[in-house]
Amino acid sequence: MPREKIAVRTPKLGAYVVERLSYIDSIFFRTIRRLDEADLMRLKKTLIPDERFSKRRYFGAKRPYTNPVTGRTLFHYVHVVHQPMRATLELLQDIQECDPKLLHLLDVHVALDLTTRSQSDAAKLHEAVLAVHTPARLGTTDHDQEVETSYVGKRTNGNEVAIYSNGERKVRPDSSRVHLEWRVHGAKALKRAKMAAADQVVKLDYRAFWAKHLRLNVMPTLPRLVRVLELRAARSGRPMSAKQIQGLQNALSRISQDYEGRYFAQGLDEYLLDGVHPKPSRLYKSVSNEWALPAPGNALWDD
Repeated sequence: MPREKIAVRTPKLGAYVVERLSYIDSIFFRTIRRLDEADLMRLKKTLIPDERFSKRRYFGAKRPYTNPVTGRTLFHYVHVVHQPMRATLELLQDIQECDPKLLHLLDVHVALDLTTRSQSDAAKLHEAVLAVHTPARLGTTDHDQEVETSYVGKRTNGNEVAIYSNGERKVRPDSSRVHLEWRVHGAKALKRAKMAAADQVVKLDYRAFWAKHLRLNVMPTLPRLVRVLELRAARSGRPMSAKQIQGLQNALSRISQDYEGRYFAQGLDEYLLDGVHPKPSRLYKSVSNEWALPAPGNALWDD
């Protein structure tokens, strides 16, 4: 049966949050040849040992790739840095400035931790965020039940969002939190996000980034939405039969739930965008994201 109402009251969202912390969780880059040993040592030295980060923070490997023009198989070096510091990015900036052809950014993952007083509050906030979070036209959604993570978008589209409230805690290891991670993939997406070069990532304004990307809406109740779509079909000269209306109700009810049966706004938005309604955002009530916005600086550097 379709839900009678949305079980989220937007004024309560900010009440769960103790701190709002944003930082670069991971950065991927490639080099056309092996990094000089001196530069590699400088890079590793910027990653000062920190008890908050239990995993290895730098990886590098030689990888094959196909030249899109010639079709030839070539090799380059792919590097990954987790929780980079300012000095890390400034070193990458130096390398790019000395030899612009040597180093190119591949992916940048921008994280937002909304810390809470308890794991119970984190779970409730996680559920509430899923109910209002509708990233603009990212497409495909996926859910990994094993790690209780929701994914919106996919790598090939250039943008992907991951949301979870369990797993490793980085900036505040002792605090429960909801973790949102906006992953920008590929040269075109990085250029659009103004993060194509290391110096742009260094200067990133985290508050402005999330103000732009954290798109929140209260969705219409499913009975109202069914009625709107029913009237729209009638006005277009293709009235819906009782069987079609029941099928629509069932589809909307199913698509607007995540893997645990929680209300999932992005699933509903994606379904409507896929030819069901030309401008479904007109049916939504926009919600301010001020309650979730972090300080402009990187929480790992400026803490």
